[in-house]
Amino acid sequence: MTLSFLRKPLEILVVTAVAGLAVGAVAQADTLEKLRKQGYATVAVANEPPYSDIKADGYVTGAAPDVARAVMKKLGVPELKAQVVPYGSMIPALLARRVDMATSGLYIKPNRCESIIYSEPDLCGAEAFAVAKGNPHNIKTYEDIAANPDVTMTTCAGCAEELYAKERGVKQNQIKVFTDPPSGIKMLQQGRVDVFALSGLGTQDLLRKTNDPNLELVMPVKGVPIGCAGAAFNPEDTAFREAYDTALAELKESGEFASIIEPYGFSAEATFEVKRDDFCPGN
Repeated sequence: MTLSFLRKPLEILVVTAVAGLAVGAVAQADTLEKLRKQGYATVAVANEPPYSDIKADGYVTGAAPDVARAVMKKLGVPELKAQVVPYGSMIPALLARRVDMATSGLYIKPNRCESIIYSEPDLCGAEAFAVAKGNPHNIKTYEDIAANPDVTMTTCAGCAEELYAKERGVKQNQIKVFTDPPSGIKMLQQGRVDVFALSGLGTQDLLRKTNDPNLELVMPVKGVPIGCAGAAFNPEDTAFREAYDTALAELKESGEFASIIEPYGFSAEATFEVKRDDFCPGN
């Protein structure tokens, strides 16, 4: 009788575990079909041109959403609905399924691959700094920032640039996060920081729009690898990611991919030379 009593909780646990696996498998298989039925996918974007850009009427464009829109149309999902989500909040949004995917230049990084899965790379680019005209502190690397404790920088919370800085010795008290790129440039203009750090094309675009002769561009940042981004997914959505990769490969092969990203300043050739496994083996 005692053995029978002990066996039942074990049986319940086994049945529950099997049921949980079945539910997970159904969830990932059904994601793309659900999006096809509803006619749209909800995507997280960070509003960082030229990676992503929200127009006054709410329409989302930019290199990453335009690629995603073309891919999703091939998969039978005609529309994207954007949610502006800070980079540092994109992974929680994906895990909680508040969005179906993130497509806004979210770099493929090993620490991120522990939580989410990525498509093959779609955008690659160098890193850049914006500094005061004449670069008074002679900042060309993150190590230069680390070597001078009086120098401060700004970037977004959770961005690759924050990680690059910390990996290269920049102290937390030297980093001031901005809420959005224009506010970061304003901090630089006001002398509240010495360095603005972001992707090369994003920084170039921002400086062009700001049109301030008292600022200048430092690019590429030495000692930092070329970063590549991809569309990001909930880790259960492997079937969705596989279908996305297949459609993305077709887009690249047809030449449509290059026609989408190159007007934004990105190199299609650069993405052809790298694979997801170069950044996150086994993701």
